[in-house]
Amino acid sequence: MTQDASFSLLGLLMALWIAAGVADWWCHRRTHIEATSGLAESAFHWALFLQMGAAVLAALLLRPTAALVAFLLAMWALHEVATWLELRRVAPVRTITPLEQMVHSFMEILPLAGVMLLCQPALTAWLQAPDSERTLDWRWLPRETLPPWPVLAGYAVAIAVCNGGLLAEESWRCWRTARAGRRR
Repeated sequence: MTQDASFSLLGLLMALWIAAGVADWWCHRRTHIEATSGLAESAFHWALFLQMGAAVLAALLLRPTAALVAFLLAMWALHEVATWLELRRVAPVRTITPLEQMVHSFMEILPLAGVMLLCQPALTAWLQAPDSERTLDWRWLPRETLPPWPVLAGYAVAIAVCNGGLLAEESWRCWRTARAGRRR
């Protein structure tokens, strides 16, 4: 895959993933998490955001070596476990609508699709039969060519505003409701 095609695909995946995060926030707002699962669920959302933020940063800045693939797959697995723990805690106290379940599906599969598509040479090396001529590259190497700085800045702003800002709003609602409940 050419560098331009890789950057275009990354842009599409990022846009879809950011949109899924916004849709998830909207689902939480509609089901009033501040009055049900509250700050505990919001804290899980921050943990999930930070886990995948680390993965996105690594994918943007590092070459797709075996080390990067292992890290990205580990972060994806950690995200899945954290999501499972969150849903076990939340499901008894808040309605998780079919729409929210579908949004979660996108949020779970898009990172894995990104790894499969953008790290294809490193994944192919993993899947080939071992022989004396094949070795996996376990080094952390910076990308030879980064996406253009305006693109990186655009990702950062979009993620900060569309995901981080909405998470902050959600946490604020949860904190305000919890605080009002303690005053009674």
